[in-house]
Amino acid sequence: MSERFDTVIVGGGIVGLSCAKALSDQGARVVVVDRDRYAEAASTGNAGMIVPSHILPLSAPGVIAKGMKWLMNPESPLYIKPSADPAFVKWLWTFQRHCTQSHVDHGIPVLRDAILASLELLDAWCSEAGFERAGLKHTGLLMLHHGDKARQENMELAETAEKAGLEIERLNREETLAREPALKTDITGSVYFRQDARVDPEGLLRAMEDHVRALGVTIVEGAVRSIQKKGRTVISITTGDDIIEGDQLVLAAGSWTSKLTKGLGTNLLLQPAKGYSVTIPDADHGGISTGMNMPCLVTDQKISITPMPGGIRFSGTLGLQGFDLSIDERRVGPIRRHAALYCGEEHVSSRSTWAGFRPASPDGLPFIGRLPDMDNVWVATGHGMLGVTLGPITGQLVAEQIAGTAPTLDVAPFRVDRFD
Repeated sequence: MSERFDTVIVGGGIVGLSCAKALSDQGARVVVVDRDRYAEAASTGNAGMIVPSHILPLSAPGVIAKGMKWLMNPESPLYIKPSADPAFVKWLWTFQRHCTQSHVDHGIPVLRDAILASLELLDAWCSEAGFERAGLKHTGLLMLHHGDKARQENMELAETAEKAGLEIERLNREETLAREPALKTDITGSVYFRQDARVDPEGLLRAMEDHVRALGVTIVEGAVRSIQKKGRTVISITTGDDIIEGDQLVLAAGSWTSKLTKGLGTNLLLQPAKGYSVTIPDADHGGISTGMNMPCLVTDQKISITPMPGGIRFSGTLGLQGFDLSIDERRVGPIRRHAALYCGEEHVSSRSTWAGFRPASPDGLPFIGRLPDMDNVWVATGHGMLGVTLGPITGQLVAEQIAGTAPTLDVAPFRVDRFD
C-alpha cells in the first residue's frame, strides 16, 4: 500500500500531535506515524506540569559537579552513567561547555518567551477545541524548600524569575500552607509561581488525538523501517509493508529522533534522560483522596507532586544512562517514600513505577528546524522535561517554517546545526 501526504510526522506524542494540529490548521494533509501504542511514552507518564517557572536551561553552572558528587549515591536525583560511547562523550563535552552563566543568561529569555507563548496556545486550544479531557488548571506552582541549601536555591530562582518578568511570591511556612493546606511535606517555606499550571498529560494527548483526527489527520501505528531519499529530499518512509510518501517529513520521535537523523547523515546531539513516576488513584478509583490542588516541586529531593483528574502523581530523577528502561528501585525509593507520606504505604506498594525518556539536548534548548543538508526534513525534539509545556509552540514554529511564513518567535536559538 502506498499513500501520499503533504506532511509525514514521525512521533505521536504531544510534540508530534501539536505539529499535526498546526499543519492541519494551515490546510495540509497530514499523517502521524508512531511505533507501538503512541500514547504510552514520555507524553503520558510525565509530571503533567506547565512550567513558566522552569526558565533555567538544564546546562547551568555546577550541574556537572553535582553529577560527579551524586555518582556514588544510589538515591541521587541526577545520575550520569559513565560511558565511552562517542555520541555520549560528545554530548557530555558540549553540555559541559554550556554550563556557564553566559549561557544561562542567553537561555532564560528564550525559554521564557517560548513557554509563555506555548501556554497561551494551549489555553486557546482547550477553549476553542473543547479539550476538557486535558484537565488544564491555572493553579500556579509551589517550589517548596526545607533545608538551607534548598531555600537558597529557591530564593536565587525567585530573583531570576522576577527579573525575567514572571509573577512570583516568596512565602513562609504558614503562607505556603494557606495556599495548599493538604501539604504533608516538611517545609520551611516556598516560592509561588503564579503563571504555572497543570494538566492530565494522557487526557491532553487523547483530546489532541481526537481533535486532529477530526481535522482529517491520519494516524498510523508502526515503526519506521526505512527512509527513502533522493539527493537532498526524502521521498517516502516505510513502515512494515506500507510505503508512505510526503512532500515534507517532520521527525518528532522524542529521544529516538537521533536514530532517524543518523540515517540521513546528521548525528543529532541528543540523549535520553530517564525519569520515573508513580501515580496513585484517588478514592473514587480505589486509592485515596489527598485533597491536593496545585502542583508542587520539593526542591530538597527534586520530587514533583501533581494532582490530576483521578489521582495524584509523584515524579523525579534524571538519569543519563542510554536507552535503559529497567527500574532501579534505589532511585525510585525517594519518590515512593514521598508518595507514601501522602497516600499511605498500602496504596503505594501495589502501584507500578513508570519509566520513560525525555529527549535532552546539550544546551537545554529544543531542536526546532530543518535538518542540515536536507531540503524537506524538519526536526522537533530535545525538549527535555518541557515536552508538554513547549509542545504547542513547537508545532506552530514547525508549521510556520514549512510554510515559509514569519515565525512567531526567533527560531535561531533552536537551530539543529547550532553546535557545528
